[in-house]
Amino acid sequence: MSQDTTTSPPNAAASPEKKALLAAFDTVLQTAAEEREIERLAAEARRRSRGASRLLLVVCAVILTFVSVYLYVERPEWVFPAAAPPESPAVRQASLRISVANAAQHIERYRQQRGQLPATLAQAGANGAGISYQRTAAGYQLEGEGDGVRVSFTSGESLTRFIGNSFEVIARRNR
Repeated sequence: MSQDTTTSPPNAAASPEKKALLAAFDTVLQTAAEEREIERLAAEARRRSRGASRLLLVVCAVILTFVSVYLYVERPEWVFPAAAPPESPAVRQASLRISVANAAQHIERYRQQRGQLPATLAQAGANGAGISYQRTAAGYQLEGEGDGVRVSFTSGESLTRFIGNSFEVIARRNR
């Protein structure tokens, strides 16, 4: 058996159909190579962007930690305003006198409208926080107590004299 040792170049005697088939095969291979290159570039871009977003996240976390520690340690006044100084006893007493006088006005208005004293401060429409109300034979008595200050008002007293200069004391407190 003899073998033909002569070989012809692949495209030399190829028919037009074979040439078209080879050209199509080359195109498919070239397209596949281009798609692989595009996928590789896209993967590389994703990897780079993921690294950049991680870096941004770390930088933001460091800045947030620094600011939090600063605020905790320094407690700046623009974030944590200083507590208001406590009111003086004179201002607390003046405020309490005005509250008691307000309750007395509610009671007097109730008495004028209905001809009798109310059973409670709430029935008269007064805010009774820190104020006790007692009906007496001559009328009523109000006692206010709060923050170590106590005042007492009896229905026979003058409200003007009871209040005194309370409004002025409160007005001067911020000066």
